[in-house]
This record gives sequence, C-alpha cells and structure tokens, in this order.
Amino acid sequence: MTTIRVRIGEQWYTVEVGDLAQSPVEVTVDGETFRIDIEVDSGPAPPRRGRPAGGLTVPDAPAAATPAPGAADAIDDDILRSPMPGRVMSVRVRPGDAVSAGDEVCVVEAMKMEQSILAHRDGIVKTVFVQPLDSVNANDPLVELE
Repeated sequence: MTTIRVRIGEQWYTVEVGDLAQSPVEVTVDGETFRIDIEVDSGPAPPRRGRPAGGLTVPDAPAAATPAPGAADAIDDDILRSPMPGRVMSVRVRPGDAVSAGDEVCVVEAMKMEQSILAHRDGIVKTVFVQPLDSVNANDPLVELE
C-alpha cells in the first residue's frame, strides 16, 4: 500500500491506496477502508478550462470526499466550476457583467500554479459564488452565467 496525505477543503486525510493495477482497489481513509472501482478514461481530450473535470466514483466514501447526490445532474452549461481543488486568487467579474467566450472570470491556484478560469460562452454573469482567498474543491461552482 502507498500512504499519502490529501487535503479536501481545509480538512487533511491520511489515505492508503492499494494496487492500482487491479480493480476494485482497497483504499483506507483515516482508518476506514473502502473498496473502489477505478476506470481509466482513454476517451476524448480533457474538458476545456472552466468546465467540469472528470474523476473517480467512490462508492460509500466519506461525505467530504464525494459530491452530494444528484450533483452530476446540476452540472450544466451555465455554471463555471473549479477544475481542481485550490484557492481562488482573484475574481474578475461581478453579477451583471457581460462576458465573451475566452474571457478570464477568475483565477484558481493549486500548489503555487495558477489556472485562469475562462468563460466558455458569451453571457451575462448571474451569480459569483466565490471571493478571493476562498478554498474550493474540484467541481465547486465559481460563476453562473445567464
């Protein structure tokens, strides 16, 4: 087993991961063991910045590590989501602002690397869910467009 420390939001977890060459994989999170199925996606290219990122499905994982039930249904074309866990460094838009495809709406930093979150389509900013220095998880909503 390989032991790693992961941070989800502000909470740190000790995770022991079994052999990734076979599925299901045995994963122990802070002493609680789970058997998870993994699948390596060799399909199309990864999503553009500002779009939902893919990931593993972890049945019976701790609530902090999985999205709420039905969260996948809530992912739509109107919401820009964080592609990774990190910290919001800047927010460039406010509700009511017009944006064009490719405009930077905010910047998320992880491990000293900044990633610009770009509008994937033209629209009007309806809601800004974050502010600078907020911690975000992968797929957390950042900005909603009308």
